[in-house]
Amino acid sequence: MLAAVAVVAPFALGLLALAPNRLLSPRPASLPLGLPLGLPVLLSVALFLLAGLGLVVAALRPRGLRIAELLAVAMLLALLAAAGTGAAALLRDASPAARAMPAAGFWFSFLCICLAGGAAAAGRGAAPSLFWAAALLGGIVLVLGGGLDSLSLLREAAARGPEIRAALAQHLALSGGAFLLALMVAAPAALLALRHPRLEAVLMGAANAVQVVPSIALFGLLMAPLGALVAVFPVLRQWGIGGIGPAPAVLGISAYLLLPLASSSLAGLRLAPPALLEAAAGQGMTPRQILVAVRLPMGAGVMLGGLRLAAVQAVGLATLAALIGGGGLGALIFQGIGQLAADLILLGVLPVVALSLAADALLAGLQTALGRRA
Repeated sequence: MLAAVAVVAPFALGLLALAPNRLLSPRPASLPLGLPLGLPVLLSVALFLLAGLGLVVAALRPRGLRIAELLAVAMLLALLAAAGTGAAALLRDASPAARAMPAAGFWFSFLCICLAGGAAAAGRGAAPSLFWAAALLGGIVLVLGGGLDSLSLLREAAARGPEIRAALAQHLALSGGAFLLALMVAAPAALLALRHPRLEAVLMGAANAVQVVPSIALFGLLMAPLGALVAVFPVLRQWGIGGIGPAPAVLGISAYLLLPLASSSLAGLRLAPPALLEAAAGQGMTPRQILVAVRLPMGAGVMLGGLRLAAVQAVGLATLAALIGGGGLGALIFQGIGQLAADLILLGVLPVVALSLAADALLAGLQTALGRRA
């Protein structure tokens, strides 16, 4: 069903939209399929339809799920190729300021294909690693080969290359710094709650209280204390600490990460059965040895689950750092919102999504490996 919807969507809702310039709203445009100029578009559309039909047929067969996953990749790449070649054909006779961009049908079909590829992988009891790896490789080939250069998103990316790279580096620094800071606080807090159960309610209550404060409000509340601290100790300004900028953003993001990190760490430390802990203590093991040899190995999988959640949350929350001068990919997103430029918004959103998926996939693989060893 997903494959069938993906086939119909570009024709029902439109594959591409054309705008006279960057500021005017785009309107759906018909694909130029006439020969000979429309031949690349025609071939891409034909491949898209054939792959979609094959995906529908393969998904109906119990043993065809691996083939269905590969056909979903072919369908996705054909959709990208159709958009790229169609954009080039549309812009051939348009003004230099004209922009061709994917329409609603493209995005709806793209989403359905991704869901279909994931469903095919799940149907055979596997993660969609093959689908994403093949799709990513094919997409990189299309981009490097110039097949998508005519799309407005790629044009905007080419014009803002240094700005995007700088924003990406800032985003990684913000999310990574907040994650490490939260981990440095959450791990000792979990150990303290494990040894002193009476403190658990206080520590977890404080972590829970932060969650109900809106992120913008928390960033704003941190600006005044940090500004006063810098006024008392001017040397902090040389370290990049101030009332605005990355410092309040990192502190605010790390505060939101405390709850998932501390709760998962505490749950993992308590995973070992009491009988096993008593046996270890009866053999003369110290509490430190029990922690290292028993509690941590047995609870590593649960702890990594909390790390996955916190890592994705850190990447997402770092987009708000731009509101207080912290930089990052959020600056591109808010620039795009202010200019009503969808391409600029996507240039900020897509790297955030990619970073979140990469962090989650990396930690998920580590969690699976530890689960198999256990």
